[in-house]
Amino acid sequence: MNPDKLKIVRRHNLRKKINIFLLSVFIFAVAILYFSPILYMFLTSFKTEHQAVSPRLFFKPTLDTFKLVLSDANMFGFLKNSLIQVFFTTFACLLLAIPASFVLVFGKFKKRNTGEKIYVWFITTILLPPVAVIIPLYTWYQKFNLIKSPLGLLVAYIGFHVPIVVWMLHSFFKDVPKSIIEASEIDGCSRFRQLISIALPLVRTGIISSALLVAIFVWNEFFLGFNLTGNSTATLPVYMSRFREQQGMFVAQLSASSTIAILPAVILGWITQKSLVKGLTLGAVKG
Repeated sequence: MNPDKLKIVRRHNLRKKINIFLLSVFIFAVAILYFSPILYMFLTSFKTEHQAVSPRLFFKPTLDTFKLVLSDANMFGFLKNSLIQVFFTTFACLLLAIPASFVLVFGKFKKRNTGEKIYVWFITTILLPPVAVIIPLYTWYQKFNLIKSPLGLLVAYIGFHVPIVVWMLHSFFKDVPKSIIEASEIDGCSRFRQLISIALPLVRTGIISSALLVAIFVWNEFFLGFNLTGNSTATLPVYMSRFREQQGMFVAQLSASSTIAILPAVILGWITQKSLVKGLTLGAVKG
């Protein structure tokens, strides 16, 4: 090879390696910055309240704070409420949003753009913050005796999360070839059979991703849980907020309870990370 060309190739390779190195350093720096609050919470959960006052990286770890938090019988009541809300909200959202998304894509309306208009309405409701509707919601709940009721919180969660599932599943149903649905229609297949036997197996990844997303959102939700529940119906995030009292904030206990609270979401996300990433990438981006 010509010496000049060889020099250019070496220079190009060196520049490429430097760029990859700088990019790697930047990615690691962002990852450390993003992960640092979680690391701080995790480390603090192994400290006593006295140790947590002065944050240090090196300390003598103890499980006393975990024992103290887990000895509180009320915590398991809040944990049970969270699990109930997550399970029934996810189930109800899928039950309502799957047929709704299917009909919006393959349904026949009198007017041509009706399906698109309804879909846009679902999208706009996702942007509605809960704080914007809390006063009318609270008023109606008082009228129907739903304040401090698990059913009231469940209804609110379903209302806020069904549009998210419709948004995600709509793009997955749009990827199902219309020729398959039309061929099944010619063979006499009903709409219900088309949904169950043909469409659902093809959008399985989207359903799993949507269910995981709703479960994580409901598990972490605080605002509605704080305003619409009482002592016996509150969820785990509301319980954690009680470590901030007039006497001060119990940082170690708050960290220990937060570590316990995020464990189900972390384990669930880790087990299903491939389906979750694939679903979010294929669904949300195209949606």
